[in-house]
Amino acid sequence: MEKRPLHMSFVMRVIHNQVKDIISKSVPKSDLSPQTQLQGGIMGYLFHHKEAPVYQKDIEKEFRVSRATATNTLQVMEKNGLIIRKNQDKDARLKRIIMTPEAEANHARVEAHMKMMDERMLQGLSEEETEELSRYLHIIMDNLEQLRAECSAAENEERKDACVKC
Repeated sequence: MEKRPLHMSFVMRVIHNQVKDIISKSVPKSDLSPQTQLQGGIMGYLFHHKEAPVYQKDIEKEFRVSRATATNTLQVMEKNGLIIRKNQDKDARLKRIIMTPEAEANHARVEAHMKMMDERMLQGLSEEETEELSRYLHIIMDNLEQLRAECSAAENEERKDACVKC
């Protein structure tokens, strides 16, 4: 195998594209399948946070989306039967976001498929190597989040050239 120059951002983009392509071709489809990546992410978030109340503010923070984007996405998801928004007794302005039972059952099948994909992606790696890879990826995500914040700050100051420090 030929050794090529390694640009991490390019390699990660290629991996992202491969995963996205495989998911679009192989994840079980149903009438309750999310229509966008954001909807799919929200379904996963709700599935893994069933025990605690989830509100729109949590979705905005977790997915780093604006209030308007979260509102529109959740309205579409509710219309399509993926979620219900339930008023809280204490504060009528707060609406807890809950998956419908049908959407939850569908998402359980998606989760099983994603587990299989993870196993295939990590095939050939030891448990220690997998843990180390996870640690590295979290460091990269933190570094990118910091760079993103710096770019946003620079953009707000109308100094876009200050974003990337070479």
